[in-house]
Amino acid sequence: MDAIQLGPLLLKKSILVLLFSCLLAYLYIAVYYRKRQDTLKTIEHHLVSTALLWVLVFKFSILLFRPSILWTNPYGLLFFTGGTKGVYLASIMAILFFYWQAHKSNLNIKTTTILVVPVVVIILTSYYLLMYLL
Repeated sequence: MDAIQLGPLLLKKSILVLLFSCLLAYLYIAVYYRKRQDTLKTIEHHLVSTALLWVLVFKFSILLFRPSILWTNPYGLLFFTGGTKGVYLASIMAILFFYWQAHKSNLNIKTTTILVVPVVVIILTSYYLLMYLL
């Protein structure tokens, strides 16, 4: 496991690369909507909500895949995550939630799709390319 230790804090390389990939995707969004600031603010609000949902689903998805952890090791919920299946579930849930939030705020589905598809491509491409190079 590649990690960077900063005092008592241990940061995994994969998490840092994922955060950088998300930053690149946000830069795409900011440049694409630079002339429509009201739409950008709405999208930023939805992205924050979506990111929080992603973290919660990823963290607690272990309950779906290993429900026995509740009675064998309840404190394991604090330390364990859903793994790869949890990432997939959280990503699907986050994309559906973002579409739902965009629909509620009267964003066009075409506008939302023009936003979501390149963002997913940017995140996946930059993540795997950086993980390969580093």
